Amino acid sequence: MKNRYTPLTLIVAVLVIAAASGFLFAPPVEESPVRVVMDNSGGRVIFSHAKHVEDLGYDCADCHHDNIGQDKPLACVTCHPVAFDKKFRSEHQKNFPDKKACLRCHDEVPTGPLAKEDRPDTENIPLLSDAFHQQCMGCHEQDGGPYGADSCYKCHAR
Repeated sequence: MKNRYTPLTLIVAVLVIAAASGFLFAPPVEESPVRVVMDNSGGRVIFSHAKHVEDLGYDCADCHHDNIGQDKPLACVTCHPVAFDKKFRSEHQKNFPDKKACLRCHDEVPTGPLAKEDRPDTENIPLLSDAFHQQCMGCHEQDGGPYGADSCYKCHAR
C-alpha cells in the first residue's frame, strides 16, 4: 500500500524543488525592456526595444530625449499624454522623479493648480501619438525602416 504513494511523493517533491529554485534563483531584472507593447486606435504596435538598442545601435538619448538626471529614462507618456485633459493636468507631476523636471515645461515649479493663462503652451508639445509618429517615422525615413503611407501595418497590427 505504501509503495503506490512513493512515485507520487517523489513527483510532488521534484515539483516543489523546481518551483522553489525558480523563486530562489530568479533571473536578473533587465535594465531595459526587450519589447514594449503600445495599444492604440491604429492597431497595437509591438516595439522591439532590444533590436533597436542592440542590433541597430541606438542610444537611450536617441529616443528618450530627456536630460533631467534620472537613472532611467522617463516613459514617453510622462511628457506626451494621450490628451491634455483634466486627469493629465492633475496627475502628471506624480510621474517625475523630482521638482526639477517641472522646469521642462513650466517657468517655475508650480505649488498648486494653475490658472489657464499660467499653463504651458501645449500647442508645441506633441501628444503621445504625434510624438511616436514624429520619432519613429523620422528615424525610419532617415535610417531605412518602414516609412510612408503604405507602411503603417508593418508596425501596427491589424
